[in-house]
Amino acid sequence: MLNNLSGKKIILASKSPRRQELLRNLGIDFDIRTKEVDESYPEQLKDQEVALFLADKKAAEFENGLKKNEIIITSDTIVCIEGVVLNKPADFDEALTMLTFLNGKKHVVHTGVCILSNEKKELFYSSTSVYFKKLSPEELKY
Repeated sequence: MLNNLSGKKIILASKSPRRQELLRNLGIDFDIRTKEVDESYPEQLKDQEVALFLADKKAAEFENGLKKNEIIITSDTIVCIEGVVLNKPADFDEALTMLTFLNGKKHVVHTGVCILSNEKKELFYSSTSVYFKKLSPEELKY
């Protein structure tokens, strides 16, 4: 969908500095437009299905207000380990619990992406295996 951008306005629906940097590094001009979206998902979804569902859910928030020449990009990244989806930690204690769970283990990071225009919608994902080095309790707290 991003092959022919002639006359199209790209909108990144993300506050993430890393996602913004990725688009800049591709040489793509874009605007940022964000909305608060409930990131709950059906319990039966597994792994990359969650990331795809949330990227699609975020895009749906923009569907009605999308102009003819606009393309919106939404995404969501989740961490999965031992069949469990780890959501964003609410606070330091929850983050420490998650890091302790990941400590010394392999986990998978799934990123779902939705590219939406008035004519078309593309959903895809990428998955990466990550090996978390064994850290001391002090390192985890840091």
